[in-house]
Amino acid sequence: MKYQEIQIEHERPQRVERCLRGIVRVGKFCLLLLVVPVVVAVYRQPLAEQNAQRAKLQAMKIQRDGLMAQRDKLLRQVEWIKTDASYLEIRARDHEHMHKKGEYVIRFEE
Repeated sequence: MKYQEIQIEHERPQRVERCLRGIVRVGKFCLLLLVVPVVVAVYRQPLAEQNAQRAKLQAMKIQRDGLMAQRDKLLRQVEWIKTDASYLEIRARDHEHMHKKGEYVIRFEE
């Protein structure tokens, strides 16, 4: 039997392999350039909506606190009207401009 030695050229596969690696790198870079703006666009809009909702919630909390204070004031006035006759008289004189029979009321306005 006669054996013959075959020499494989190693440079050619390395050159092809290097070329393919470069193409893959360029492909990854292009994919990254496409994916990053899409992700930013997807998350930007809900974030803006969340911030708008938070601002609206804060405004509603402030409005709620004002309405609760007004409600507490009115509840105190109702309680005073029910229990305190002198408050009812003061309220009638000051806010309703009422007076007793035979009484003259003089008001000074600034």
